[in-house]
Amino acid sequence: MAVHSCPLGPKPPEQLRPLLFDAEEPLLYAWTLRDESSQEYFATVIRQLAESIYQLGRGVDLAWAWAEVIDETELANRLEDYVGTIHRPSLAGAGMPVSCPISGSFASLEKRYHANESRFEVVKIDRAVSQNFRRLPKPKFQSVAYDSPPTQKLFDLRSVIDPERFRAWNLERASLLIQSIRDLGFKKLVTAFSSKTAEIEHWLIGRNANGSSGSKADERIRLIPLASIGHAHADQAIRRVFIEAPANCPIRADDLFWAFNGLELGEGTDFIRLSPSEDDSFFRHYGVDHAATDWRTITPAALPESAKRRRIEPGRRLAEAKGACERAREQQQARAAVLTALRHAGLSLDVLDVVVQREPFQRHGARAEGFAPGTRFAKERLWHVAIKFAHPVQGPLVLGDGRFLGLGVLAPCLWK
Repeated sequence: MAVHSCPLGPKPPEQLRPLLFDAEEPLLYAWTLRDESSQEYFATVIRQLAESIYQLGRGVDLAWAWAEVIDETELANRLEDYVGTIHRPSLAGAGMPVSCPISGSFASLEKRYHANESRFEVVKIDRAVSQNFRRLPKPKFQSVAYDSPPTQKLFDLRSVIDPERFRAWNLERASLLIQSIRDLGFKKLVTAFSSKTAEIEHWLIGRNANGSSGSKADERIRLIPLASIGHAHADQAIRRVFIEAPANCPIRADDLFWAFNGLELGEGTDFIRLSPSEDDSFFRHYGVDHAATDWRTITPAALPESAKRRRIEPGRRLAEAKGACERAREQQQARAAVLTALRHAGLSLDVLDVVVQREPFQRHGARAEGFAPGTRFAKERLWHVAIKFAHPVQGPLVLGDGRFLGLGVLAPCLWK
């Protein structure tokens, strides 16, 4: 069941500031009617309500709407082609809370409306006259969590000569891999959609129209390198790249994935080609479909300057060796920076414990300083991080200043 709502007439250009939808595109509301015995009844009610719509939201914008019954395939196609932000109810309770009507909502609104007639009461005490204000009864609504799940796609690093064979990429060069893929995808998108160059730079590169940087975390396309993990003897080489586009991204998901499909990277005599993965079972190792409380970095997180370790010249390691107090202070600053990084990543979660160190937590991992070459981050800012949350968290989980450059990728502790 789909309901389309359209505003009546455009606003003057100086007043037009669309936030959730394009002024030329209708809003689309959709419900799934699974109970066959009551489908016709609810469809009729929704049609009647749609025909009665004359206003959009609580503002003064006039609107009109119509309703139609479509099958699930047609609904999926329309949602895929929809250019606005798509919000879906979340069964897990995470996301943006929205007040939704339930049984008794209409009656509560009527009661509130009639109570407004006696909202003010004049009271006379002796010769003094005062005015009392009566609080209106609250409307009856249920808070339902909505979120906009990102569009995700997993790509394999395959051999150009033998497409059936994976090509492994060194874990310590994760940042170089992501930068190379990002730049190649950027060129392909700009060539195909030159009119959207500013949007592509903002959402993919993180660069604004004025040349400045600093896009919001929820306004960036994420390219996440996934190392081969899952058991103690895994070699930790990168064989997959996970691409995630926010729901409100102006670049269509199919156009974005088309840009990365088939990209080739020069690596020795045998080039690497990005190919869409047909096996999503690997997601489990990074918590995409499995929540966990304990997480550890695979690639170290780039923390702020406040978490930077004191650098010691190689020839003066003994003379300038750090004492226990200095090391403890550096680790304390790094732990505080991890909490800040979680907040910057949009994760306001209860954290029970944070461990920071330069050494990897996995047997075949790499030390934090080995990831610095080729990046803008000093090796003293790189830390391996272990986090224990109070409640299970679902991935992918990436944090730190280098989270859009292949650093700060965490995996749940599902294996030793």
